[in-house]
Amino acid sequence: MRTLILTSMFWSIGSGCNSQSSSIDFPQLPAISTPKTLDQNLGTKGTVKRWDVALMGEIRGELEPCGCPTLPYGGFVRRESALQSMASSTPLFQLDAGEMLLKGFFSNKETSSKDRARLMAELSKDVGVDAWAVGPSDLMAVGLEELQSMTGPPRISATWVDDANKYIFDPFIILNKSDVNMAVIGLSAKPTDPNWQVVTTLSAIEALDRVLPTIPSTVDLIAVLGSMDDEEITPLLDVYTDIQLFLTTEGANYDEPHINTGTPVIEAPKQGRFVQMVHIRHNANERVQPISGLTDSEWRQWLSLKDNAPEHPLHAKVNTIGSGEILIHTELIPLSATFDNPTGDVQAKISDFAVQRIEQSQKVAEQPPTKTEPGYAASGRCAQCHSAEMAKWSFSNHARAWESLLSHPTKGSTSNPECIGCHSTGFGEVGGFGEPSVQNIRKFKAVQCEACHGPMKGHPQDKSIESIPISEATCLGCHDEANSPDFEYTDYLHRSTCQSK
Repeated sequence: MRTLILTSMFWSIGSGCNSQSSSIDFPQLPAISTPKTLDQNLGTKGTVKRWDVALMGEIRGELEPCGCPTLPYGGFVRRESALQSMASSTPLFQLDAGEMLLKGFFSNKETSSKDRARLMAELSKDVGVDAWAVGPSDLMAVGLEELQSMTGPPRISATWVDDANKYIFDPFIILNKSDVNMAVIGLSAKPTDPNWQVVTTLSAIEALDRVLPTIPSTVDLIAVLGSMDDEEITPLLDVYTDIQLFLTTEGANYDEPHINTGTPVIEAPKQGRFVQMVHIRHNANERVQPISGLTDSEWRQWLSLKDNAPEHPLHAKVNTIGSGEILIHTELIPLSATFDNPTGDVQAKISDFAVQRIEQSQKVAEQPPTKTEPGYAASGRCAQCHSAEMAKWSFSNHARAWESLLSHPTKGSTSNPECIGCHSTGFGEVGGFGEPSVQNIRKFKAVQCEACHGPMKGHPQDKSIESIPISEATCLGCHDEANSPDFEYTDYLHRSTCQSK
């Protein structure tokens, strides 16, 4: 059986395989003694291979850059443009560490949330993602069956298995471009929400013990990719010495890459605002751990030289330091307005999605009210009884939320559903803001009373319609980490609502 598996993997290398086949049933394998190593057969020292890895993770449903935070970076259009501008003869692998599909950190009431998730996966494939280590929020966004079958990059996970102990996704993938063969193992975190524990999660140690022996020793480098936090990764670093890169999501805070202290651990910043580029120069005939070797300024200069200036002394230094080694360097590429490109298929798909969301929101807004969804009265009706609260609100940032879109440098913000939802009231809900017509804007612009207290049409005559208490969860629908990185509930509550002091 082991021979058949290895034969299949060698065939994958020869064909440049990016297989997405699932339900691979690996046999239970005996424990491997520590340290865990593979047979060495990496060719002869003197062969230099160079390639780049573009790492993303925790994009969390962000299709476009948002103008609210301090750094309005990101978006698929800029990402595609940035990667195209860096195209060279050096092979480039794009990897996604997971947590891609679900908007923000919480399920939301957006009726097109699954459509958004499908578009996210499709755009990831369009921009060239080679492997995607699915994460728990990806599972929450669309469910297991659709996560397996949806259009998108190849999905991998060595930790998620079904009740029969069979892999739900390929546990790893061997990526082949030019003369480079890189094995990427997927490690998915365990879903913590009991409603989504439809998979059995192996520990990272169980998964690696099971998968590592099946990876051909001829691959140039073995990387782990996934939504694993520091506590899960740290115990693995000194044990699995054949793993040469850990590529992960950011987690609670972004940590600078750990290089020259064992196996490098490299994180992808949240929300897709930066591309984490990893430059690799490989000249090892043993499975060694990558090192930096050069200073940051030397790396920048050497990368700019490329194949030019062959007599430059930096080439000699790199050849000396890199002999028998793997040298790596990381750099964060901010997806700023420099990479704006309003044309192309990616932009067209995002624009089409925006039109569909507006149309869908208008249909929902036109639906008749019900006992559970009574519709929106708008702030003018609230002011008839709550004039003091309205006076306080009128001086708040919430009252000027729509005006902030009008002054935003990005054209079209007032017709973009990515913006409207948080700068108006009742967007896409029964009796609320639908399409950005003059009537709807006049009635529902800004973050009014009902954005916090819930739909109140019919109150106070209908005694069954009562306001809902304001909670932090209410605020986090818009003030998430992507749009309000400095959000603090108590402070915001008193500065931006009718409870202001």
